[in-house]
Amino acid sequence: MTTLQATYDHGPSAVAGTEELPRTSKDRKGKSWLILFGLIAPINFLMSLDRQAMTLSAPRIQEQFGFSLVEISMIISCVLWTYAALQVPTGILVNRFGPRICLFVGCLAWSLATILTPFAGSFLGFMVVRLFMGAGQSPDWSSSIVTINNWFAPGRRARANSVLLAFLYLGSVLGGPLTTQITERYSWKLSFFVYGVAGVLWSILWFVLVRDRPASAPLPAPDITGKQDKGWLQFTHLLGSTQFWAIGLHYMCLLTIQSFFLVLMPFYLMQHRHMSYTSMGWLYSMPWLFLYVSVFVSGMIADHILKRTGSIWWARTPMGIVGTLCCGGLAVVGNLIDSTTLMILVFSVALAFSGLSQISIWTSVQDLTRTQTGMLAGWTTCWGNAASGIAPIAMVYIVKQTGSWSAALSLPLVAGIIGALCCAWTHPERTINAENPRS
Repeated sequence: MTTLQATYDHGPSAVAGTEELPRTSKDRKGKSWLILFGLIAPINFLMSLDRQAMTLSAPRIQEQFGFSLVEISMIISCVLWTYAALQVPTGILVNRFGPRICLFVGCLAWSLATILTPFAGSFLGFMVVRLFMGAGQSPDWSSSIVTINNWFAPGRRARANSVLLAFLYLGSVLGGPLTTQITERYSWKLSFFVYGVAGVLWSILWFVLVRDRPASAPLPAPDITGKQDKGWLQFTHLLGSTQFWAIGLHYMCLLTIQSFFLVLMPFYLMQHRHMSYTSMGWLYSMPWLFLYVSVFVSGMIADHILKRTGSIWWARTPMGIVGTLCCGGLAVVGNLIDSTTLMILVFSVALAFSGLSQISIWTSVQDLTRTQTGMLAGWTTCWGNAASGIAPIAMVYIVKQTGSWSAALSLPLVAGIIGALCCAWTHPERTINAENPRS
């Protein structure tokens, strides 16, 4: 097993917006954290709020328009259909044009879609605006991962990724009580207007204040940059890598588990556990609070392991295996518990374990390739969010056919086992790239 090499911190990338940086100065370190905390992280926080607004408003929207459980599940989940379908194309665009332009256009588009959501008055209207929102959100994660890749050295990326993920999940932590309180006091429509306007403002700040890379970063070599227009060819080469498939399938399994918490938990709490709407909002946020803390802790643990062992594998893979397996298993256990307090606690621990896997996956994405970070991030996100868009509907269908949530939650258990195996197959110390995909 190899150790972290000094060359891993250096050398220009083959693609605009994805080059590795030399060892950074104190000034650059300060600016990189400022960009992360002040711009990238808040944008992802707002994206999470926008998604959660529909999940948490869904019981009231379902009541107002008379949608069935399958129809409202489709409205919630369809945002992930276009989001997943466009991940590889937008990953290529991020590699080609850089994260600054791509994230600006994406954030502006999905924020406008959020503002338009209250004007949808039918099942078809909600589906159209949600599909458009998913298309707008599709450049977000590739842009965020590439920005961290450009501005942070490998030894600090796990912590940077943990901040990014923490802000993403903070939207679910605060979104539960915030959105339900706005809905109870005023209207379900107001939260969409508030979150959408905030997104428009932050997209403008991002475009004005951020650059793709530090000014002192080396430019790509001329003989390599000519390959920028061969994004799809490079993608087909990457398809020959088993690790390329393994990390995508791992994320698919992880988000299959998380989709229960993300999409179905409000209905589970209100219809199966007979909670009130406002109580649901607070209880819904509890597992996400555990995940919020977990990603911070997991990032520090991963960087500490890397520093102590010098092994990327030890800093990534065991956490991913344990996290995915425990998350899927505990989701099943929580459903079997009668006590509401204990059930929420077990669900919270389950989602906390997924934080270990999230850090493992996204630092591995940055470890596995030096030249195609945006493309690999898009590929991984595609698989995960495709699962998030399909798995909740499958679970609702199982509940409808069997009348049992226990049967539906067997899907996360199976996903946890398969995901752990895929993580074991991924070896982040064996770099893959479009020119040499045999890994």
